[in-house]
Amino acid sequence: MSETLFASCPPGAEPALSAELKRAGHGGHVERGGVVFSGPTGLHQWANVWLRCADRVRLQVAKVSRPEALRELDWKPYLAADAALKLEPAGDGTAEFTRAARRFWKTADQGLPVQLRMTGRECVVSLDSSGELLHFRGYRQELGKAPLRETLASAMLELSGYQPEAPLVDVMCGSGTLLIEAAWRALNKAPGRKRTFAFQRWPSFDAKAFEKLPRQLPGPVVPHLYGSDLNAGALGVARRNGKRAGVQELLVLNRVDARTACPPEEGELGLVVANLPYGIRAGEKKELEALYKALGANLGKVFSGWKFGFLLLDGEEHLQLPIAHTYPLENGGLRCRLVVGTVV
Repeated sequence: MSETLFASCPPGAEPALSAELKRAGHGGHVERGGVVFSGPTGLHQWANVWLRCADRVRLQVAKVSRPEALRELDWKPYLAADAALKLEPAGDGTAEFTRAARRFWKTADQGLPVQLRMTGRECVVSLDSSGELLHFRGYRQELGKAPLRETLASAMLELSGYQPEAPLVDVMCGSGTLLIEAAWRALNKAPGRKRTFAFQRWPSFDAKAFEKLPRQLPGPVVPHLYGSDLNAGALGVARRNGKRAGVQELLVLNRVDARTACPPEEGELGLVVANLPYGIRAGEKKELEALYKALGANLGKVFSGWKFGFLLLDGEEHLQLPIAHTYPLENGGLRCRLVVGTVV
């Protein structure tokens, strides 16, 4: 027996999610909004517990070419006898299948979410196996001024070429999300190890298999993680988030202006990252232009040879850094860009 899954991710993060799946030994192909992949029965349990860049994992129940075929679907493995389904049509072309589903199935606004999505001439019927979005890891109970979702932070690290063996410096660390996600990856800790999921309420839920699923893998690397911020309050939030995540002792946090930040003393080359401030209101862009220029100039002086990954709205030319790749991403509804390269 096997199952087919669709792991969705933040817009633009599909390459990061695909790379993560390949590193874990799973293939699949990229579609808009995520990655489709298959494996043995129960793979949805592993995907929810272990995927760092995914927002949600959907289990494909069926793929039908005729609306009448929806009548034959067996919901007993996923639905209690008195429960209902909540229809979630996705994309164009599902109207005929949605009407048929309302005739054949018991539906309600508070039921088990089931998605109907067209791929070519077929309708894919899938269930949400995650429940609450996967970026809810449990440690981030306080937010910084410009919060970054945990899944997007992991995607940034993946696309920026983060290597757990090398030092990581976040020059505007805020609430510490990038540092904590890097720590969990280096320590081989599952991001979903301390939370619950929708599939645990299915009648077919295999509790024994779920208990046996490892939450940490062997071969952890002790990471070198450095964060700085000019806001003392943000550093306090980062320390408390790090403590809740169990990695506080691994984080070296200091109150430093990003324009004067320095690499750690050991001298090893690594990755410098930041979720840079965005200039949205009038008058902010000139201030940001000066900030970006000063940041880029400082990096050129003291971080030469380091890789960089900066998330910003626009104005990357003011950094005056050689950008090797630009990845369109979305953060909090804003269309942003991740710029990646090597400081010279």
